[in-house]
Amino acid sequence: MLFSLIFDNSLSFGYKILIFFTFSFAVVFALTIHEFAHAFMANKLGDNTAKVYGRLSLNPMVHFDILGLICFLVFGFGWAKPVPINTYNFSNIKRDTFLVSIAGIVTNLIVAFIFYPLAMLLMSVIGQSIFLEILFYLCLYMYEANLILMVFNLLPIYPLDGFNAIASQLSYTNPFVTFMQKYGSLLLIILVIIFSRTGLFNTLVYYIGYPISAFWGLFF
Repeated sequence: MLFSLIFDNSLSFGYKILIFFTFSFAVVFALTIHEFAHAFMANKLGDNTAKVYGRLSLNPMVHFDILGLICFLVFGFGWAKPVPINTYNFSNIKRDTFLVSIAGIVTNLIVAFIFYPLAMLLMSVIGQSIFLEILFYLCLYMYEANLILMVFNLLPIYPLDGFNAIASQLSYTNPFVTFMQKYGSLLLIILVIIFSRTGLFNTLVYYIGYPISAFWGLFF
């Protein structure tokens, strides 16, 4: 994101500043609401571990993973610190662990779904005032940042939510689970490198986000 922004000669310096700050705000919001959703769901299902560790909060500072934030700003995808949970506090471990695992993904999907039509509405008033311009880019990047975070976490790779959701329904000795716990982090690093050097992730985001744009396209 930052690399393409810095070297985009079609944009004025003022626009680069505008885009950088609106995108950064959207990223911070997406990461914060994602992790808060995990903590909120776990707390509702009987596990207050996240609350005890101060993660049941909308304060971005308690959720940030510095490397994940930098990757998001520089490459366009990233992560926050995982929310701690104790599955033994759940009444139904498989069901509740699955619900906690997908809580962040579902929340990002809902936010993306809400902000897409707002961005489309504001697109028609671009250029009328700086306030509306800021509002347009903010809504656009709220949609994109939440969609990107949702898609990234859908990947079934340890320690992402996609893996946790699948693993919650499998035994600890399942070959997929043990393989991912051993090599998942390395595989994730390799994928991040591939994504940063190709358009593969952007293509994935486009196709997964297509139902949102197609639905709202019926009204715009």
